[in-house]
Amino acid sequence: MTACSSGKPQPQLPESKSDSTSVVYMTQDISPESLVRIYQALGREATGRVAVKISTGEAGGHNYLKPELIARLVQQVNGTIVECNTAYPGKRNSTEEHWQTIREHGFTAIAPVDIMDEEGDFTIPVRDTTWIHYDRVGTHLQKYDFMINLAHFKGHAMGGFGGVLKNQSIGVASAAGKAYIHSAGVTESVVKTWLHTGNQDGFLESMAAAAQAVHDYFDHGNNILYINVVNNLSVDCDCDSHPAAPEMKDIGILASLDPVALDQACVDLVFNYPSQEGDDAAALIERINSRHGVHTIEHAARIGLGSRQYRILSIDGEDMLRTLNDNGFSLMVRNHGLTTVHENRGVQDLLQLIREQPDRLQGATVADKLIGKAAAALMIAGGVKQVYTNLVCTPARELFEQNDVRVVATEEVPEILNRDRSGQCPIDSRLNDAKTVEECVTILSQM
Repeated sequence: MTACSSGKPQPQLPESKSDSTSVVYMTQDISPESLVRIYQALGREATGRVAVKISTGEAGGHNYLKPELIARLVQQVNGTIVECNTAYPGKRNSTEEHWQTIREHGFTAIAPVDIMDEEGDFTIPVRDTTWIHYDRVGTHLQKYDFMINLAHFKGHAMGGFGGVLKNQSIGVASAAGKAYIHSAGVTESVVKTWLHTGNQDGFLESMAAAAQAVHDYFDHGNNILYINVVNNLSVDCDCDSHPAAPEMKDIGILASLDPVALDQACVDLVFNYPSQEGDDAAALIERINSRHGVHTIEHAARIGLGSRQYRILSIDGEDMLRTLNDNGFSLMVRNHGLTTVHENRGVQDLLQLIREQPDRLQGATVADKLIGKAAAALMIAGGVKQVYTNLVCTPARELFEQNDVRVVATEEVPEILNRDRSGQCPIDSRLNDAKTVEECVTILSQM
């Protein structure tokens, strides 16, 4: 099978049409550079006095977001790392011990840090008063004009999972506020709250209500943005000093202006994870289900905090295509945090991946120098979700659109030509009468 060339260039293709669903941006590259890029992709500049809400992690734990990962973003926005004291016994339930943990974990070395309830707390209103009638947060929250909710997405012993909704509710609440949420409005006592944890759905709904209160506090969400780093996917939270080891690999970084869509997207990635021996999402899925964890998202959507409907846009494609062009590769595939490069002509690499490593294409972002109908059919059959290319022919673009695959191309041409440009690519010519992906794949499998 030979490589084919282009016909007459056409105008650049537009981006895929927007819809009423929320946009969630994603990169599978977990690095300081990608954390900054995904912040920039959101298109909302963090201005004024910026709070960067993270979990500083319980002493003894090791899965929390590390200073070396977040430093570049925090410093770029001139941010202050903010936290609140915990409501459970440990090394963060008093201000003195919390400061010691913060220093030991290296956060004071990269940016200013603020324990927001160090000097007390105050209440902010909640819209949903089903269980709680206010949200009690640290007084220092009043110092900030903008918040970056930077969460580590992982499991949680009580909530099932922790993402931006938890980071904004339990995470921003003072110690008394945490007790109030955990007990679903029964008590603000950090001692008595653990006697009132039987109302699981009430607790989850209280988290949603408190998250909405903080969202509203920052100009009804106009001065806040949301990022989940989906790595070190233990079933246990960073509040655990001895968390269980992750049983699945890292997924990536996701970000949105809609916290509901963001947490939903992360949960869906876990539930649809291509588990295999040694890389299995089953334990985390069980943890989420056993705690009815998705109900937090359900209730947050019900009270109007955001939408569970979303579309994921990868920010990896442009960089992948640039790398592909600079190095003379023919194909790049990024999936499950792994990027592979390929150099064979035509569709040989795609056929080989489908036959030998079918999981590589499932849900992948792909960069390819040029894409004809044959390549498009194989990508769709393999489960590719997003494609970036220098050149796509019209039949390939139409096939992508019919199958809800996002394609971004520099140029579109009527057809892909053969190598000497004397006629249509011989592989694509065999597919001219094929109407569906299945028909195309059947013909290609017989070649």
